[in-house]
Amino acid sequence: MMDIQHLTPNEKDLFIKTLAECYRRLKAAKIEAKELTKDGFQLMFRSVYKDINNMT
Repeated sequence: MMDIQHLTPNEKDLFIKTLAECYRRLKAAKIEAKELTKDGFQLMFRSVYKDINNMT
C-alpha cells in the first residue's frame, strides 16, 4: 500500500491526477468503484498511472 505522506509534491500531484482519472473513467462507464475488486481497481490505477506518467 502506498503511503502518500512519504511522496514528493510531484509524486502527490501525479497520484491525485491518476486517482481523478480513474474515477472519471468509472463514471464514464457508469461503474462505481465499489463494484470493482481491489485487484481490478489496482490494475486500472496502474494502467492510468502509466498513461499519465508517459504524458509528462
